[in-house]
Amino acid sequence: MAMTEDTLNHNSDSSDVEDVGGGLFDEPDDWKPKTPPPTFASHTLSLSPESSITVRLIGKSPLWGHLLWNASRITCNYIESTAESLVKGKTVVEFGAGAGLPSLVCAALGAKTAVITDYPDPDLIQNIEYNKLHSLASLDDEESSLENGDGTRKMVLPKTSTIHCAGYIWGAPPDPLLEISPKGYDLCILSDLLFNHSQHEALLKSVKFTLAKPDGVALVFFTPHRPWLYEKDLNFFNLVRETGELEVEQVVEEKLDKVMLEEPRGDQSLLLKVFGYKITWKKEST
Repeated sequence: MAMTEDTLNHNSDSSDVEDVGGGLFDEPDDWKPKTPPPTFASHTLSLSPESSITVRLIGKSPLWGHLLWNASRITCNYIESTAESLVKGKTVVEFGAGAGLPSLVCAALGAKTAVITDYPDPDLIQNIEYNKLHSLASLDDEESSLENGDGTRKMVLPKTSTIHCAGYIWGAPPDPLLEISPKGYDLCILSDLLFNHSQHEALLKSVKFTLAKPDGVALVFFTPHRPWLYEKDLNFFNLVRETGELEVEQVVEEKLDKVMLEEPRGDQSLLLKVFGYKITWKKEST
């Protein structure tokens, strides 16, 4: 993701900090808090509850890659329900992917190519690579290795599907992504990215750069984690409409049982919801 947690929360001017050198402010090794170890989270398929995908999450990240967001899970449910038209045999790119769960679901459901991208932070990209190698089973795996500890079965990567991992900054030239899929991507996935208001224009650029014409679809799913700024979240779709080239349609509004992140300000009911929108190219009038 393009904006870090530190950027969101830090308001001081770095020019006020004098560089005295000499390691005066270096902290003793035994004082520094240890980086939390990676954790794992599983997602059970909504239409095939006997199957699941487990992803590794980095222990802590200022880029929020240490969490598996509710919007990511609901995105996966929607992808399952539309796999025949949106996924099978298609090319897919995901921005700000974190652990990459929606992309992995797409690959398992028969996407021709799934490209998992996030900010080019080494820890994030290495973790995505780990999930690429470990989250899905191979058709060549022994039957015993397909069983998960919870009694579900691993999803299997079809031989016709490939997964790529890449660091990518929103709004940057898409050349590395278009080298993989020169005609663009049939499906672009943006899951829980709209909180990053300063990056809306960059995100929109990335969608326009990479969304295949004329039938590409971009899925934008999110929870208003700061309810009092919900209208600013929605402003992304105003920018989309203002292009005159793209159309927006809401496809999901799902209420969850439990809030993921507590936030006392604003409309509390919004914290329990995941909203999903579909963006497509405008069709020419006939």
